[in-house]
Amino acid sequence: MKKILAIALTGVMMFGLVGCTQPKDKPSDAETTTKYVDGTYVAYDDASDKSYGMVEVTIKEDIITDVKVAGFTNMGDEKGENYPWEAFHEAKETMPQRFIDANGTEVEGVTGATGSVTGWKLAVERALEKALVEPPSTSAYFNGRFHGASDSTEKGRSVAWVTIEDDKIVDVKLGATTFTKDEEKKEVFKDETYSYAEFHQAVEQMPQRFIEANGPEVDTFTGATGSSEQWKVAVERALEKATK
Repeated sequence: MKKILAIALTGVMMFGLVGCTQPKDKPSDAETTTKYVDGTYVAYDDASDKSYGMVEVTIKEDIITDVKVAGFTNMGDEKGENYPWEAFHEAKETMPQRFIDANGTEVEGVTGATGSVTGWKLAVERALEKALVEPPSTSAYFNGRFHGASDSTEKGRSVAWVTIEDDKIVDVKLGATTFTKDEEKKEVFKDETYSYAEFHQAVEQMPQRFIEANGPEVDTFTGATGSSEQWKVAVERALEKATK
């Protein structure tokens, strides 16, 4: 009897040891699946006729660890320290930490800088969409209105506002700058008083060419070759901002 009992106890102990060495249950997909791919993502908001915004969002292990924000004029220049709107500078200083603390865009704004804050929220949403492990769609571009500008030269620069819906260019607005002839030599947009007729004809007709081509690869406008080439660059850069 003692011998039988000893064998039985030995079997129980061995079973217990075997049981202790069994691997734990694998974690569920919900426990192992991450939402975002680690990295830093740049995105833009919808451009108004006056300005647009940009964000740079860094993500690590599904957590926003860093955010940088910037604002740009309708000529494509970054709003620097001399930009004469105090609320903008306050928002630029405080909003990044708010996005980090909220780990998203559910944040309070800054009085007097509603437009900038709203734009940055949209840009952060787009940056987060870029970071998704499983994007919600396979589209190449975000729907929206995006700004592009050619390089500035001594004669000025060309700009474009490109509206995209379902990967199609549906609207294009073009503009170009020149410099005043006074001592300030201030850069201003060409208006109806600009005397070169071919320029105004090109402003009217080139948008449809970009729409039909769904991109910047179009023929230049006879008599406005320089502006046409710059607009092609501007449209290309607007599309770059729209790219997912």
